[in-house]
Amino acid sequence: MLSELGMDWLVEVTSERYYGPTTLGAINEFVRLGEVTPENFVINTCDGSRRKIQEITPYFPNQVEEGDGSVDQTPAATGMSIEFEERIRDLERCLGEERRALQDAEARYRELEQRYQELLAASPAQP
Repeated sequence: MLSELGMDWLVEVTSERYYGPTTLGAINEFVRLGEVTPENFVINTCDGSRRKIQEITPYFPNQVEEGDGSVDQTPAATGMSIEFEERIRDLERCLGEERRALQDAEARYRELEQRYQELLAASPAQP
């Protein structure tokens, strides 16, 4: 992690699911999109403190006051899926299976190549 990036936060999506490290701007966007609520907790990875998002909203960047409420100035994001960790695990599992299949295929190829070479060596040379 590079401190210059400001990715000092983990979002506690559920008690067993976390998103991050991420930035205050991204957390602001997740709240704006409804992916998390101000009642969700975040953990500051610098000091280990755990707070509700509503407690850190004064630190959100890219907001300007306009009339009665604040207007978000962050660009639109694609959103954070609660299922992303499961998807990552599935993809990693599939990748592992594909790697094992490739290793098996390569081992079988080497066996067949060796057998082919042995058959060539054993056969009489043709004129």
